[in-house]
Amino acid sequence: MKKNTYILTLLLLVLSLASCSIDNYDAPDAQVKGSLIDEKTGELVGQDIQECGLTVVEQGFENPENQGWRIKNTGEYENNMIFAATYNMRYENGNCFPFSEDNVVLKRGGNTKDFKVTPFIRILNPSVTRQGDKIVAKFSVEGGKPGVKLSELQLFAFSDMWVGHSIRFNLTSGTDHQSFSPSVDIDSSKQYTLEIDLGKDKSSFKYTGKNYYFRIGALADVSGVGTVRFNYGPLVQIAF
Repeated sequence: MKKNTYILTLLLLVLSLASCSIDNYDAPDAQVKGSLIDEKTGELVGQDIQECGLTVVEQGFENPENQGWRIKNTGEYENNMIFAATYNMRYENGNCFPFSEDNVVLKRGGNTKDFKVTPFIRILNPSVTRQGDKIVAKFSVEGGKPGVKLSELQLFAFSDMWVGHSIRFNLTSGTDHQSFSPSVDIDSSKQYTLEIDLGKDKSSFKYTGKNYYFRIGALADVSGVGTVRFNYGPLVQIAF
């Protein structure tokens, strides 16, 4: 009996030592941050945090895997857990014309990597204000390149700053969006107006003493660029 107990104890000790083997892998030693910058205006190109990102491939491996780096609503990205290495980076299925850049060298420590981009649509002269029981948005739009058409407009609203197509209230007043079927040519001299009726959508704006957040969105019709996402105007915060 004692012999069996000794053998069992020895076996458990061996298994314990095996499970505590030393991790010899190097820790991430680099960080990177950057922005998508409109090549015409120099402004940040706002994104949708759940829909837009960079596809990144670290070089030096036989079968490297794609990494997805999310881009924030502001048009900025940041990753503090990477390795100093050479990367291929591409952007697609977003709200800018696709681009790629190979052999991007990210050194140990902090790095900054910005990209000059062309959005499908620019929101011009945006204004989002509260007028009585309505939130009123006025704006114009401009195509990023010739041939871009306009498919849809929408005024997005939510209770925090991540508002956009994927994070929004489901409004029912019917005046917060406008669709075009078929898509229409873009006329930058034309002013659009979208409204949210706070009376009809009071269930979404039921709290007082807090801020609500709004963004104008425009969806382009562009061929040959993959999935097209909304372009956005600046984030607007309104106190209720």
